Amino acid sequence: MRNKFFIGGDIGDKKMTWVKWDKCPASKQDSGLGIGSIYGLLFKWVWRFLNARLDLWVQVIQCIHGLDGCVNSASNSSLKRNTWGAILYSINNLKQKGIDHISFCSHKVGNGIYSRFWSDIWCGERPLKATFPRIYLIDSDKNWNIGSRVCLNDSSSVLRRSPQGGVELNHFYDLLNIIRGISLKNQRDSWQWSMDSAKGYTVASARSLIDSAILETGSEATQ
Repeated sequence: MRNKFFIGGDIGDKKMTWVKWDKCPASKQDSGLGIGSIYGLLFKWVWRFLNARLDLWVQVIQCIHGLDGCVNSASNSSLKRNTWGAILYSINNLKQKGIDHISFCSHKVGNGIYSRFWSDIWCGERPLKATFPRIYLIDSDKNWNIGSRVCLNDSSSVLRRSPQGGVELNHFYDLLNIIRGISLKNQRDSWQWSMDSAKGYTVASARSLIDSAILETGSEATQ
C-alpha cells in the first residue's frame, strides 16, 4: 500500500516504478530515499504495551490475548485476524528474518507487581520457565507476579509436590539462589531498550537496526 501511494497509483493500477521499493525505506545516508520502515512504528505499540500495563487498551488486549498479549507466544498462523494480531504478525516476520526486537528489551524490576515471575524475561536472557522447566511444571500458579513469588518465605509450599532428586532438585536450589538475590524497590517495573538505554525505545534506533539488516543500502548518501 505504501509503495502504491509513493508511485501515485491506486491498488489496481500498474504504474512504472523508477526506484526499487526495498531501496525507498532506507535512510538517505545509506543511498535510500529516507521514507522509513513502518516496522519501527508498529513495534512502538508493543513497547507501549510492555510499559503501560495500567492503561485500559492494554487490559483489553490482555483479556483477549492473555497477560503477555501473545507478544512472546503467538504463531503467525493465529495472527492477522485483528489489528493487534496484524502488528504481531509483522514483528514475527521481522524475527524470521533475524531481527528480534523483543531481544533488545530487558526487564527492570521495581516492585515486581506488574511483571510475571515465570513468563517475563527479567532474569537472564530468557524466561525462567524456559530455564527451569521442571519447577515451572510443578508450580501451583503459573501466573505469579515477581513481587508475590519472591516474597514467599517457603518456595516449596506453592509446589504441587516436593522436588525430586537429581536435575529437578538442583533446578529448585538454583532457583532459590536467584530469588534470594532479588531486591525489590518501591517503584513500578519498567523496560529498557538496549540500543538506547538512556532514552528508551525510539523509532529511529529501531529503524537503524532494520536498515542495516534487511534493506538495500549503498555506500554513497542520496543527494
